[in-house]
Amino acid sequence: MSNSVLALPTSVEQIALVIKQMNLLEQQRLLNLVPSLRELASPTVRTVAQAQKTVAHLRTEVLARLNHAPSLDEPFFTNLSLRQYLALSEEQRTQLWDNWATPTLLEFTEREVKIDALSIG
Repeated sequence: MSNSVLALPTSVEQIALVIKQMNLLEQQRLLNLVPSLRELASPTVRTVAQAQKTVAHLRTEVLARLNHAPSLDEPFFTNLSLRQYLALSEEQRTQLWDNWATPTLLEFTEREVKIDALSIG
């Protein structure tokens, strides 16, 4: 007896369209048939102890690469020392990083370039 193979849509987009057309009962059945989908859908929950262990590991790794612990009064980020940076609220830190990571068009200089110019780097 041979196994028959069902031809399925070949792209992820086509599969997504089929799933969107399913009702909740059919989607639940799909999750039962493909349990790995459930694992992808649920976020990994970490305990505080696990997060602290990760932070300790990263701190050790960073200090090993720096070869010394940074001084609280050395320049750290932009014009701030580490002490000043750590005193900022989470919202202020986020704002600082967002401002730093988002270049403004004024920072770029416009140049006239010949049509046959080559980039050198």
